[in-house]
Amino acid sequence: MIQKILDRHFDSISFIHYNKNKIAEDNIRNTADTVMFLSGVSAFLLFLILLLSGSSYFCFFLIAILFVLVGIHLVQKVFLSNISESFKLSRMYSFFFYGVMILAYSYADIIMNMTSRCVVFPCAIIVITAIYMDTFLATTVYKIVLTIIYCIMDSMIRPHYGVKRDLFVAGVAIIASLFSYFEIVDLAINKGEDRRILERKSTTDLLTGIYNKLSFEEKCNEYLKKRKPGARCILFIFDLDNFKEVNDTFGHQTGDNVLKKFSEILQSYFHPYDIMGRIGGDEFMVLVMGEMPEGFAEKRCRSILHEFKTARINQVSGLTCSIGIVSDNDCASFTELYKKADEALYIAKESGKATFNLHEENEKRNSRTS
Repeated sequence: MIQKILDRHFDSISFIHYNKNKIAEDNIRNTADTVMFLSGVSAFLLFLILLLSGSSYFCFFLIAILFVLVGIHLVQKVFLSNISESFKLSRMYSFFFYGVMILAYSYADIIMNMTSRCVVFPCAIIVITAIYMDTFLATTVYKIVLTIIYCIMDSMIRPHYGVKRDLFVAGVAIIASLFSYFEIVDLAINKGEDRRILERKSTTDLLTGIYNKLSFEEKCNEYLKKRKPGARCILFIFDLDNFKEVNDTFGHQTGDNVLKKFSEILQSYFHPYDIMGRIGGDEFMVLVMGEMPEGFAEKRCRSILHEFKTARINQVSGLTCSIGIVSDNDCASFTELYKKADEALYIAKESGKATFNLHEENEKRNSRTS
């Protein structure tokens, strides 16, 4: 049991650390929804009391609560965006807001039920677990502090036997909320993991595991827009030679293995932060950003051509590819780079395949063979 609590504590810390912004926004949004809900509840209770009992004291209390809720709503309208930008600010605001609301309604519950068991506070302790996300330690300490304040308030108003009963129920509620917290964290983590899996499936090529065409272009545009004037980049286009013959002769399973192997070769020769994508059936692209040594593109292409040619995939060997390359430090767009690299690829194909061609910055095209 203790190990499970510790596991959930560390799970909650990790989950919140990597999702701080979204959790902060969700917590603040939930306080806004709670304001609207409590306003409706208070207005409804006020209507019932005026209609049935006419209790002036409790009417005054509910009217005060309504004014407080309206004030909080106005504060949220003005400062909501600023608060939600910081997890610490959202925590402070949420703790204060829920603390005031829980204690206020618990006070009303004590006044209205002097001789019977109070239910608002224990219910609120469990409900807050579902609507406010934070680390296990923070939420547990917060609930304990609220319980201490509640018991002090309760002891000043109710008979002694009633306080002991309320304290017992509040303790049970805290324990129940801990188990609820375990399940909520599990659901949140699993939901986040499912979302990441879906995102990965939607952005990557399922066969090779690198970016698909759409995601590759989006990533390239994102990186190219951020680069500083004069920063260098190189775009490679790889086209497997006679790939249709491989599929026709050896079958599509072998063809898929060829594509996987070529993707592995690319990933072994380029860094993880370089952008790699499969943009067509047998076409791949790589965008390299930053400073590169002299002759980087040529050396890299020779190595890739050699390893691909010497690799044996099922019954297939001696495979080759054609490569088009463009180097740029003039802040060209992805569309411009793609066009130049494609022109270089065309020349490589026309030169007999199994070669690479560099589209020079000065528009001179020099065909080189491996």
